[in-house]
Amino acid sequence: MKNKAFAIVTFCLGIVQILLILVSWFITATMPMSPVRSLLSSEGIRWFFGQFTYNLASPLLVWLLLAGMALGALSQSGLSKAFTPSSRKEYRQRFALKLILLELVTFAGIIGLLTLMPQAILLSVTGHLLPSSFSQSVFPIVCFMGCVASVTFGLLSGTFRSLTDIFNALSVGISWLSPWLVVYVMAAQLYYSFLFVF
Repeated sequence: MKNKAFAIVTFCLGIVQILLILVSWFITATMPMSPVRSLLSSEGIRWFFGQFTYNLASPLLVWLLLAGMALGALSQSGLSKAFTPSSRKEYRQRFALKLILLELVTFAGIIGLLTLMPQAILLSVTGHLLPSSFSQSVFPIVCFMGCVASVTFGLLSGTFRSLTDIFNALSVGISWLSPWLVVYVMAAQLYYSFLFVF
């Protein structure tokens, strides 16, 4: 059912893209002095093919990939279930949770040193948190910590027994988010096509 919804959304985005191409051509053909640019002109075709990769290379795409890795690791390691009240934890799991807590405290301390100290490295040139290198990397930092915590829990609890298990856990989440990646490709190109035309 979910894939059907993604398929419908992707189809609609494709239809809108085609309509935009035709409308831009029609407007430029009937009103040559219009500021609207046609996607079927030589300039439009060069832009469409030449800028396609650049249109997709945005932070949102990176965030989707990182979120997939973190979600997959959290799920496959069993860490996401370890916080449920009804779950009965073995000694190895309790030890793993304590070590994860230590990791989080250590990491928070490092981030604090990089952001809260005078003239901290991750602050902006004016000394503010917003905008800064830190504010631009909050989501990747959270995903990275989720991956580290999940791998730690998986190894100590026995869920992960090899490097292959860790790799599979990090990659399976990306496959879960693959429908979103398809929608992203269509939506991003449509968005930048609108910007080019109008």
